[in-house]
Amino acid sequence: MSYSNDIRMLLDIQDRNITFEEGCLYDGELKGKPCRYVEGKLTYTPEACISCGVKNEDYTIYKNGTQCSRITLPIDGVKKTYLNLRKQRFKCKACEGTFTATTSLVEKHCYLSKYTKACVLIKATEAQSLQDIAKDTAVSATTVQRLITEEAKGYSFHHCLLPKHLSFDEFKYAKGLMAFEYINAETGDILDILEYRDARKIKDHFIANYSLADRKNVETITIDMNAGYVNVIKAMFPQAEIVIDRFHLTQLINRSMNKTRIRVMNSFHTSNGEDLKKYRRLKRYWRLLLKRQSDLSNTEYKYFHLFGQRLETNVVEELLRFSSELKENYDLYQRILCAFEQADQEALRTLLNHQHKGPVSSYMKTSMKTLRQHLPYIKNSFTYPFNNGRIEGINNKIKVLNRVAYGYRNFRNYKYRILLHFKLRSVESKSTKMVPNQTNIQAV
Repeated sequence: MSYSNDIRMLLDIQDRNITFEEGCLYDGELKGKPCRYVEGKLTYTPEACISCGVKNEDYTIYKNGTQCSRITLPIDGVKKTYLNLRKQRFKCKACEGTFTATTSLVEKHCYLSKYTKACVLIKATEAQSLQDIAKDTAVSATTVQRLITEEAKGYSFHHCLLPKHLSFDEFKYAKGLMAFEYINAETGDILDILEYRDARKIKDHFIANYSLADRKNVETITIDMNAGYVNVIKAMFPQAEIVIDRFHLTQLINRSMNKTRIRVMNSFHTSNGEDLKKYRRLKRYWRLLLKRQSDLSNTEYKYFHLFGQRLETNVVEELLRFSSELKENYDLYQRILCAFEQADQEALRTLLNHQHKGPVSSYMKTSMKTLRQHLPYIKNSFTYPFNNGRIEGINNKIKVLNRVAYGYRNFRNYKYRILLHFKLRSVESKSTKMVPNQTNIQAV
């Protein structure tokens, strides 16, 4: 009996009706590949007949041979591990019916142990391809996807009440195709993912799943500067305030400044030696020109290639002396950044509406025009604390899942994988004991 206990502990089998004898472990082959087999027996005295319900008294139910099942266990080491379980068969004298002994290790008519299914689902929450998960758990990739689908349906999106604060964004899942998602801006919970991001289908989705009264309860929706989302929000959420994500505001003006630097830099790409020095310096120290002026060090000397021992502020000053256009755009760029940092709407409005006399680049003009168009929503970004940080983090993880899987042809399967990845991981983080749905074991 102690030998059986040791084997059960080794294989993490909780059912004490399964017993093992000495010499039950041996190596073998399955489909031409080496594996390890464990021989076990499942038997007990049933209390009643499963078919007719007659109680087992005076040997009403007797043993009637065994039935062998090959059960896949979580892989142990290099070789795949299988349990050859001889299940006791029973026959009832009352109804002449037969039935087989059952165990909590595996579901009826199934050859995958619940531990294997749990292992598949746990690995599915990580950034692994289906083929890698299948290889690690000794099952097929089709089985992995089936288990993911079954589990994800238990966490399916429920369109009940919308939270007061939403966040909209999109992500690329195939060549030329973008998916739309919206989340709870406060908690980061994914509320739903749509296969397309066109305005008509987004509107149809909200009309079909949420009432107008529910949509009126939404107070804020955080977006990037996508004009299509603005129109959807005005039509679907009449009471919601539009909040522009502050990161996208900074990113917009940052890119414009960098494009201006590149254009000025390329003007020095000539055969003249002095111009080439300026070209190399502008190319090498582009980060300093994009850095906030308040973050530049003016006390610590460092060695800068092509400059020597300098302060960061001195390096920037010398770079700006190369071009009056670069200096004018740099000063404007820093003033806009300062307005963003101090949440000064009036200063920002003045900068955007002011007719600048200096040579402002076309890139900066385009960005300032975009900011002017979104000025009422930028005010909300200064007022409300919400941003798209959570949804951008979710998108990064989604892209990793897509990359390690080498893409998904079936969007529904991709959606199920995303759902399982975030929902099941959130359950694990909230509790030290994972409690999956019916496809999993009772306790992991």
